[in-house]
Amino acid sequence: MKKMHTYLKVMTVALLAVLFLAGCGQSSSSKSSNDKTTSTRVLKTAAGKVKVPLHPKRIVTNVYTGDVASLGGHIVGATSLDLASPYLTKAQKKAATNLGLTMKPEAVLKLKPDMIVTSNEADVKALKKIAPVVYIPYGSTGNIEQTATKFGQILNRKKQAADWNAKFKAETKQQAKQQAKRLTKAGITPSKTTIGIYDMQNGKLFVDGAKWGRGGQALTTGLGFKLPAAMQKIDAGPGFQQVSTESLKKYSADWLFFGSTTTGKSSNTQAISDLKSNPIWKSLPAVKANHVVQLPFNKMYYFDPTAVYQQVKLITDAMLKKA
Repeated sequence: MKKMHTYLKVMTVALLAVLFLAGCGQSSSSKSSNDKTTSTRVLKTAAGKVKVPLHPKRIVTNVYTGDVASLGGHIVGATSLDLASPYLTKAQKKAATNLGLTMKPEAVLKLKPDMIVTSNEADVKALKKIAPVVYIPYGSTGNIEQTATKFGQILNRKKQAADWNAKFKAETKQQAKQQAKRLTKAGITPSKTTIGIYDMQNGKLFVDGAKWGRGGQALTTGLGFKLPAAMQKIDAGPGFQQVSTESLKKYSADWLFFGSTTTGKSSNTQAISDLKSNPIWKSLPAVKANHVVQLPFNKMYYFDPTAVYQQVKLITDAMLKKA
């Protein structure tokens, strides 16, 4: 009888242990399941909704490398134009594989990304089987502070974006104040001065808005210059517009900022020379006053937070040489 009693006690303890372990297993399984369901989230993009990692660890970028880097995103691959930016650190460039001019699927696949960020709509179809693709049309992110906020949402780094914006406001305000003093001393008052941004591509002349790179954000959000009415419409609309030489007076401004790019085999050298010798160009008030600033494309193309901050002084220095 005593043996039977001991046996029952042993069996009871064993049964309780089994039930306890089963419960633990169920809890662990439930926790694992919950972790899995919360490890991704859905973003609304220009190409539709896309499920992305909650905390992306390996990001491949095209155009937005500087924006991702400014918030501490880990970039494992980027296009050659992005990595040519003088505003990226050596460490940031070293950590990323150069993908060349475009993001070829074979090259991207080798990097095992968990998120791809691009301004090229064609990349969505070509790369979506490799990793979630976040498509952001060029020029659609707003001003520099709005851009940081947007990438804070995309990368799930809202705090970093808020911190960056606070730092940008403080430092850029101080930087702009210092540079504005230099400009004012030379007779240039940004708040009362209009600027125009022009771009020559493949022999064609374009007018750009302030959100189309080319130093636009440094000039407006940073230094406080204004766009003429005709350019404000472009800025609020498509962001850029091809114009004819005959229509240049409509897009005239107190200061003209001119850049050029060379794409493929097409050179802009002759087109720029023809423009400068054109009577209509010569008749513009800014041209007559020698208020035309030509800045290096490799420093003005980029529009990420770090680039904008440094462009403020670069632009000021260039203007003072002309004042």
